[in-house]
Amino acid sequence: MNRSNSCRGVSALLGAAVLALVLPARAGTNNFVVPSFRGSAGSSVAGWERFTVATDNGVGNSPDIVGSNAAAKLVQRDPNAFVTSTGNIYNMAGKSVFEVSYSNPGPVGRVVFQSRSFGTELDYGSVKLTYGSVSIDAVRTELGRLLVGEPGTPGSGAFVSSKWEWDLSGSGATTFKLGFNAVSDSLSFDSATLDIATVPEPTTVVLVGVGLAGLWFLGSRRR
Repeated sequence: MNRSNSCRGVSALLGAAVLALVLPARAGTNNFVVPSFRGSAGSSVAGWERFTVATDNGVGNSPDIVGSNAAAKLVQRDPNAFVTSTGNIYNMAGKSVFEVSYSNPGPVGRVVFQSRSFGTELDYGSVKLTYGSVSIDAVRTELGRLLVGEPGTPGSGAFVSSKWEWDLSGSGATTFKLGFNAVSDSLSFDSATLDIATVPEPTTVVLVGVGLAGLWFLGSRRR
């Protein structure tokens, strides 16, 4: 192998390492957790840190955090919102309404959604996952609350991080939508992550079982 090929190989390995580490590292700054299945076969993840579209334009916000590989979009419906200089979706004059859509060729298993907001909080009871005609809510877990400034003074508030989980194993769903909204005006939506674990196809499970049985048989013959 010549020097240039060797350098390209090292660069590829470093690139793979960055993809594996950026999302967990970034998640730590937001108090987000790394689901146990992230990085496993069939799993995918999407992360949003800086938004570019404040209101629904038919396209929405694609994941922007390096390492995102899920086919997901995030849109906000209320026309009064705008994008701040820090990349947040802020709505001073209306109540923000969000939707995250996801699609995948394989059936969905576990789903973990995490969000971080500032100022006015989300209406946590509004968070629902919908596939087909089925709509499911989930229990919220608060991951962190960082107070900024003196209460009641301009610019003061709290960064609040939250997590919700669903298990769609056995549903056969390959697409779903997450819907949620603010309690009132003045919510600043800061960041979010979406983790999805897909369910192995039955043929895959059978093949794995056959392979394990074959290995056991060969091992027993050697003994």
